[in-house]
Amino acid sequence: MYIQSIKVGHLIRAIGRVYLLFCFACFFAFNASAEPAVQDETTDNGWQYKAMIYLWLPTINAETPTGDSLEIDLETLLKNLDGAAMLAFEGSKGRWTAHADLLYFGISDDDTNDITIPLGPINIEKTIDVDVEMSSWVVNLTGRYELLETDSSHVALLAGARYFYVDLSLGIDVANPTAAELLVGQNLSGSDDVWDAVIGITGQHQLNDKWKMNYKFDVGGGGSDLTWEAVAAVSSDYNWGELHMGYRYLHYDFDSSFDLLSELDVDGPYIGAVWSF
Repeated sequence: MYIQSIKVGHLIRAIGRVYLLFCFACFFAFNASAEPAVQDETTDNGWQYKAMIYLWLPTINAETPTGDSLEIDLETLLKNLDGAAMLAFEGSKGRWTAHADLLYFGISDDDTNDITIPLGPINIEKTIDVDVEMSSWVVNLTGRYELLETDSSHVALLAGARYFYVDLSLGIDVANPTAAELLVGQNLSGSDDVWDAVIGITGQHQLNDKWKMNYKFDVGGGGSDLTWEAVAAVSSDYNWGELHMGYRYLHYDFDSSFDLLSELDVDGPYIGAVWSF
């Protein structure tokens, strides 16, 4: 089977670093002119609510059960993005918080490559067309209990579930195939999903009057062999809400019953806006 791998270039990595520096610069610029923060709105029954819209710009690395690799860099993701939704919502009362996070993206790509296959004293030129279509949902549903609260820090225990769904189509067409090439499986398509229980820790630390450090780590399993997610971010309060910027990493090791993928890594920077009501 021919293996399709879309490589991450050094240029894209450099762009990612520039993006991070740009976001930091924006934060400092906003910080210089920010008005005093508005405290969380509290309803008559003691509940506080927050809604977040964010933009996550990850690279995607996946491996299929047959050993094929799929690597999608940021440039390819943005170029071939068909649609995306990234939302989060939470409600808090006292030490308890219910949190929901929804992530969706759909991408498609069609790429043609010329390869050379050595066969004894001669080389055979082949043209291979690779067509990739993928859509995916990630949903986090968790509850948190605040273990520690001081003037500058909050630490909470979280527990809940993570849902992952993927619809993947990977087609590889060889121009003028030989009989042997026709016998090789060159197409992979279908959909699959998995639920996992997760447990972890999350917290926030006040760095100064304007800046906060936010973090989260969870790990779990059940439907998959292993899944974990790590988030590190900084945030600043403004009169309209909060601005967040950080880095998010999601990992999956799937078991043999998951037909489409054996491993998945999604990681990259994100920026988001939070409103309290």
